[in-house]
Amino acid sequence: MENPLLDGHGPTRCVPGFVHRDPTPVTPAKRLCIVGGSTRDPGGVEIFCARALEAVRTHWPECDVLWLQAHSGHLTPTRLPRFLGALRAFRHANRVPIDVLWLNAANLPDLLFVLLAKALGIRVLVTLHLGANSRLQRIAALRWLCRTLAARADRIALLFDGQDAEIDLPAHVPRSTIRTFLPPESFVPPGAPPAEPALRLIHAGRLSEGKGSLAIVDLCAALDRAGVPFTARIIGRGDEALMQELYTRIEANGLKPHIALSDWLDGPALIAALGEADILVHLSRLDSFPLIVLEAMAAGTLPIAIDMAGVRAMTAAYDGHLVDPDAAVVGAEAWLEATSLADLRRRGTAMGARVREDYSWAACVATLAAAIEAMQPAATA
Repeated sequence: MENPLLDGHGPTRCVPGFVHRDPTPVTPAKRLCIVGGSTRDPGGVEIFCARALEAVRTHWPECDVLWLQAHSGHLTPTRLPRFLGALRAFRHANRVPIDVLWLNAANLPDLLFVLLAKALGIRVLVTLHLGANSRLQRIAALRWLCRTLAARADRIALLFDGQDAEIDLPAHVPRSTIRTFLPPESFVPPGAPPAEPALRLIHAGRLSEGKGSLAIVDLCAALDRAGVPFTARIIGRGDEALMQELYTRIEANGLKPHIALSDWLDGPALIAALGEADILVHLSRLDSFPLIVLEAMAAGTLPIAIDMAGVRAMTAAYDGHLVDPDAAVVGAEAWLEATSLADLRRRGTAMGARVREDYSWAACVATLAAAIEAMQPAATA
């Protein structure tokens, strides 16, 4: 199945990875079916699956891999036939036997693929694209259903170290930690930091109060009062009320000369914008493992984020600064005032090089292959 989210580069696209680290396992060929997401409602899961498909094809050529979309998001009576069709498509794909289902689940209907795969005698690896604030974790009945269905899997593939402390998982199912897939543009080293003395801030994503889109304006106001030279860029879209509040706060604090607002950027343009900043301000209360933070880190841009499990794992492994959710702006402003701009830029450059190496597609496929190998029965391991 071809990847519907490819950006036109086709099979000759340059894909990230180091040849000497290519993890092609010396094992019999496998047939791996990735299930998850829907191009009708594209988002993080769809991007993850699309990159995973391309990465496995490139760095694990012995593995016969395909991607089937689940069409499970926002189910309504009119959308239900597409989801049922996805279940039928999975059964049809198994006419050429599937060895492993890698289910990327973001909602409860996705987990029905676990039951279908087990009924067909297929081993199941599940990655849950959930955080503590997901409805599947906040509502007790849904949390129980999610845990009960996930308990039928052969292995859980965690997105980061510590995800199992944030969401409720079946205790008896073995776990592996895999990695997420950065866009190819992230592996191009950014240019040298400029000599300009102004701190460069950026905030990007779906703009909302919960995502911290107003908090960056409050941070800019605090820096302005403290006399810290800075520029800021806010990239993304929000609803009418949010955008009006953004404009009002910027105007009320006299920040129009310092803050630029722009529409959402895709692919290379977004990665380039991240690479042109010193600090990503991501004071979100909603995202545990936000991809934008990892993309910024790969670009050499240090993150400031509210302390949550996913970003805690990222900053502990690399660099960045976490703040208390009840004093996020105060904590961010104090840290920026206390740290020299030269030190921030030096640390960002060092961090970016490490992230780009550790998250090369070759390295990511190696962790996935290891998780799948760990599912082998003892007699064939």
